[in-house]
Amino acid sequence: MSASWNYLQNGKPQGPVPEEELKQLIGTGQVPREVLVWRPGLAEWTKASQFPELLPAAPSPVLPGAAAPDPAVHIPFEPPRAAVRAVPETSSLEAQAAVAGAMEALRATKPWARFMGVLGAIGIVLMVLVSLLVAFLSRGPFKGMPAPMRIVLPSVYILFGALQIPPVVYLNRYASRIGVLLRSHAPEDLTRALEAQKTFWRYVGIFALVVTCLYGLLILGGVGVAAAAGALRRF
Repeated sequence: MSASWNYLQNGKPQGPVPEEELKQLIGTGQVPREVLVWRPGLAEWTKASQFPELLPAAPSPVLPGAAAPDPAVHIPFEPPRAAVRAVPETSSLEAQAAVAGAMEALRATKPWARFMGVLGAIGIVLMVLVSLLVAFLSRGPFKGMPAPMRIVLPSVYILFGALQIPPVVYLNRYASRIGVLLRSHAPEDLTRALEAQKTFWRYVGIFALVVTCLYGLLILGGVGVAAAAGALRRF
């Protein structure tokens, strides 16, 4: 009797389904060859491509003059299997599927975290260069610029560049810890990766709150100045 298999689809376990049915789903492309599968006797979720019995058989070339193989003849083949650890309980199936889905999500997140970290580092360098350019131009072509502006503009660019340093560091740390986790699959490395992500979002949240408060103060200050100017015009 063929084995029954579970497979992971959109982060949720499906099945159990007969082996022939899963093989047909993979053969027709409804389920990818790299889908994570599990059946009783396996220690963890594994890619379907690791099990030849789940993959559609490749057609054998027929040499000229050779008789075509009889489709009615079926030679059972069971590939050798390595010894597995204790069979997981059925109740842990959902938990294993959740862990496998989380690992795949982190695997897809890593390149984007690294990309944003590198992009942020480039932004910091550009802001420093712009501040130096403004300082240089204020002594040359823009020599007539008021003295406060010659100091304020470069300082603003330097300040914004400095504010970008922490999130860039946190993003690159997050990407690096995801890489460690994907190699080790250790729970403590998962905790470290999520801690790095939490630190990044905490900084972004505090920064957004401070900026929102500053905008609020600027708006209130503008309204106050406008009201004071209107009151003075009446006298």
